[in-house]
Amino acid sequence: MNIRVTWRIATFSLALAGLSVIPVMGCDKASELQSDLCCRDFTPGADLATVEWGLEGEAELNYGAFMQSVSDFTGAAGAMVADVSSACQAIALDLGADAATITATRPSERATAWCELAIDAIGDAAGELTFSFQPPSCTVDASVQANCEARCSANVDCQLTPGEIIARCDPGQLSGRCEGQCTGSCEGSANLAVNCEGTCQGTCEGACDGDCSATTEGGDCRGQCNGTCTGQCRGSCEIAADANVECNADCSGSCDVEFKAPKCRAQLKPPSAECQGSAECSGSCEASASARASCKEPALSIAGTTDVDAVIATLQANLPRLLVVAQARGQLLLSNAEAVVEAAGNLEGAVTGSVKAGACIIPATNAITQAVENIESSLTASANVMAKLEIGGQ
Repeated sequence: MNIRVTWRIATFSLALAGLSVIPVMGCDKASELQSDLCCRDFTPGADLATVEWGLEGEAELNYGAFMQSVSDFTGAAGAMVADVSSACQAIALDLGADAATITATRPSERATAWCELAIDAIGDAAGELTFSFQPPSCTVDASVQANCEARCSANVDCQLTPGEIIARCDPGQLSGRCEGQCTGSCEGSANLAVNCEGTCQGTCEGACDGDCSATTEGGDCRGQCNGTCTGQCRGSCEIAADANVECNADCSGSCDVEFKAPKCRAQLKPPSAECQGSAECSGSCEASASARASCKEPALSIAGTTDVDAVIATLQANLPRLLVVAQARGQLLLSNAEAVVEAAGNLEGAVTGSVKAGACIIPATNAITQAVENIESSLTASANVMAKLEIGGQ
């Protein structure tokens, strides 16, 4: 992980330190207040939309949106570190490593240890491999952001429609089902072959006007195509400017008819004035949407000699999860961490009117600290595997 990322993570603990001064009664003070004092409502990854925090007006809305963003963020960070650990564990064990070698129980430490073991198990075979894959991508959940914003404004008429997604999304970040001419990329995956006439990042199935890493007996391409792929692409197809291909999946770019089921790969632009709440509440809504983003594993093509078939097989199955973390979800959650910590700083002193709200800051702050640790270890561990395999950004 680079110095800039490390520095950003190091600053989070300093920003969180201020929250520890919020006065909270101990759990043994009064039995009738036990539930509030011990904060039984906050859990990483939980839906907290119906929880009442005991504050009034805008303070209740701001605090509720913040706590939901913390729940979403910490849940996503926990899932990510578990995914990194699982992927590296599978690689290591597939290549004959001893499971008893790993004794760590803390999620961040397990991810680090398993990825180190996977790197050792790959060994010199790394130098005999070449890789091709579509860049991993994440799509922000616009409905999460919009539903949260509706609560911030307390306006029941503020509902998200496909047209509003299109209007509130930067055109360069918009994608959706295109039943006409797609200009840009047709987005498939390892499990979804899309129509292609252009550059395929993934596996080309058809004719390759250029070099193909693997071909069938009949001469069709079934691998990486360094040229124009005509046929289908298991990955992302950058459609040629003069092509006449109907994208049979999500199109990223523009479509000559209106997108169906549009999605946005970035936070939405602010809603209309009547649907806007406070800046603090809206910021938490953006953080929740980022944390719940859907990330697509890339289609991956690996070439190498027959004596490294076992390494190719396990990397084919498990490397896509690490690529998602190293090049997409990890960076998204890192930015998300900054937003959550900034929102936490804005709450200092604003929750003293409720015992429950004051008490719940403590487990929320602890969960954020643990989440930042999980992000750091996930990024570092996955980046170390990428470095071993000499995989850079694509």
